Amino acid sequence: MQVKRMGLEIAFVAGVLVWFSSAFAKEPIPPAKQAYLRYCSACHGEGGKGDGVVSHLMNPRPADLTQLAKKNNGEFPFMRVIRIIDGRETMRAHGDPDMPVWGEIFASEVPGAMNKEANIRGKVLLITEYLASIQEK
Repeated sequence: MQVKRMGLEIAFVAGVLVWFSSAFAKEPIPPAKQAYLRYCSACHGEGGKGDGVVSHLMNPRPADLTQLAKKNNGEFPFMRVIRIIDGRETMRAHGDPDMPVWGEIFASEVPGAMNKEANIRGKVLLITEYLASIQEK
């Protein structure tokens, strides 16, 4: 359990570094992609293929997030993705038990109950929007 937690901490730090380096990009990066890069890219990779900088440390390997629509009869599973990213209501049998519960992490970033929920929903929706935009046909 200690190793898993350390791996998640490393993934988070790597994601923050990728996100921070993107702040110096020449063209502005859309907020949805910024959120994805900050929170998801360390494990899932900058392009969402499951090839992030810490993916080789993980078993099972992170999912290829560009294939979600293809694996769902061509329809992007918007609500399912929201529930999986948030993680607070997802039954562990239906989600990845190795994936962080982002809803709790996003809640810890701001004070106040109303602010927490707004922060959670905003970030989850941004990331979901980005994932919908990178689906391969």
